[in-house]
Amino acid sequence: MIFLAVTLGFFAESLREHFVNKEREKQYIHSFYKDLQTDQKDLPALINAIKKQQIQPGGSLPLLFSEASTTTYADSIYYFLRKFVRQQGIKAFVTDNTIEQIKNAGEMRLITNKQIADSLTNYYKEIIMIDYLQQTLLAMKSKLLDNIPLILKSTGYRTVINSNDDVIMPEEHIYLLNNDPIVLNRILIEVEDIRALSNTIKSEIELLLRENVGVERLIETKYKIEN
Repeated sequence: MIFLAVTLGFFAESLREHFVNKEREKQYIHSFYKDLQTDQKDLPALINAIKKQQIQPGGSLPLLFSEASTTTYADSIYYFLRKFVRQQGIKAFVTDNTIEQIKNAGEMRLITNKQIADSLTNYYKEIIMIDYLQQTLLAMKSKLLDNIPLILKSTGYRTVINSNDDVIMPEEHIYLLNNDPIVLNRILIEVEDIRALSNTIKSEIELLLRENVGVERLIETKYKIEN
């Protein structure tokens, strides 16, 4: 009788733990689902920023520099370079509250659907990889910033930023400080490297968005969540 009571006690405790874990799994899944939907809304803004700040200026600067001299207007060069060295990190555009919570609690095991657990893990690993690429990009921009004072005038550089820290076209024409071909060549190589890596990062974020939608649909199917 004592053995039976102990056995039933263990069984009851195991059953209680099972129901508690299933409820926590449900809460985590709903939270992941909301995070994914938030990312879907926010990530396109990052893609658009990369296009406007890096890819488009990176494509325009070579032509602008090829026609530049210290006596021709350099308004667009100042404008594009100012845009070009700016950066918005992916961490500001993704919601990682749930993944951080579940990792800190050591409860990823509660996601019993292996396909979804693996997909979520891969999704957040991709974000880490993109963040690494952006850190590499930041280092490349730092090198470019070291060379910018060799060709741009500080007075002109200030005129393409307004009081809200927005990059703007100058109200009056501005000119290059120097158009030394060796310096320009160095800058153009750095611009091309930054443009190319920015394009890679944009493609990775677009892939991330597709993965996001795939995981969202998987959760809807496996956990019967309605959008």
